[in-house]
Amino acid sequence: MELEILQIMKQSAGTKFSYKEIGKLVDRDQYRENAHFARPILEKLTFEGLIWKDESFYLYPTEQQKSEHRRKEGKIKSSGVQSHSLPDQK
Repeated sequence: MELEILQIMKQSAGTKFSYKEIGKLVDRDQYRENAHFARPILEKLTFEGLIWKDESFYLYPTEQQKSEHRRKEGKIKSSGVQSHSLPDQK
């Protein structure tokens, strides 16, 4: 089930999906029985870092979104670090 969800989300990278939309796309019969069946799977994929959660939507990030996210994280982490220069040795 996880692989099917990832495959669907990769095909539409950058598109936000609700857990109900993913449930319908993956397995309509199971969705009819329990509309919330995909939510725990999506939460697990989010925890593993394979997909992102934005408010109540899930998305598979594009390469551009990943690089932008890494760039922003780098700025935040490096701003709190103090640098000290070593004295010149001659």
